[in-house]
Amino acid sequence: MQRTSVDVLRDAIAMEMDGKEFFERASGMMTRKRSRDMFVSLASQEKRHIDVLGHQLGLLGKGLDWATLEDARRASGSSSRHSVFADTGIRHLKLKPDAGELDVVDLGIDVEKRSIEYYRTAGQQMDDANARQVFNWLVGEESGHLIILQAERDSRSGSGFYYGNMEFSLETE
Repeated sequence: MQRTSVDVLRDAIAMEMDGKEFFERASGMMTRKRSRDMFVSLASQEKRHIDVLGHQLGLLGKGLDWATLEDARRASGSSSRHSVFADTGIRHLKLKPDAGELDVVDLGIDVEKRSIEYYRTAGQQMDDANARQVFNWLVGEESGHLIILQAERDSRSGSGFYYGNMEFSLETE
């Protein structure tokens, strides 16, 4: 059964809403201010994704074509389209009651990896160039989130490299 663009958009919006809700809850579980701020920022970015996807869904629902990414981003900034999705069955990401901060970060990493794969596949399946552009943008956005979360994990576990701890500066005077 071939999924329609509307089906893909509805699923993408549900994923983004789940991600936003998760990041908001995760921010409240963090003891480090930097970690709370990181999760708040990620939630804000997910809201922007919801707005862009919602704008696209609104267009398709009216029988119109996909907007360019630039047009969708510009139009979605002016109004919220959440009411369009009131009837969707939003899944909720589950955290164990005794989940630690590192567990929360790990779940965020898993969510971002799944999102990247979903958007990559969705983009490859789209015939419309504007649709591919939107999903490629989302792959890039979610990849950025993954990098941030992985850096947070590395910082907490003492492995890898964390962006807040500069070993040297690339700035020239």
